[in-house]
Amino acid sequence: MVSPDEIGPSAELSVHHDVWGLCDFRGEPHPVIHAANAPRLASVLQELVHVLGVEAEPGEPGYYGRAEGHGLKTPDIIDGRGPDLADAVFG
Repeated sequence: MVSPDEIGPSAELSVHHDVWGLCDFRGEPHPVIHAANAPRLASVLQELVHVLGVEAEPGEPGYYGRAEGHGLKTPDIIDGRGPDLADAVFG
């Protein structure tokens, strides 16, 4: 989302899919999918920083994760699995 403001334009980016994280919504690690997609997310964020001329600020943590740097914070992996978030997946 991009919006004009009297102090300057702002942009908000949110992701709504498990392909950006280290694990899927069921907590199963998917390192190949993550390795293919996480750099794409980082690239988009870096490009926004370049175009807007300001450093990105992470938003509030959500149920599915939290921003860290130009990506998502690595979830806690317990017994080889991340958090099971499938109960909140609709559709």
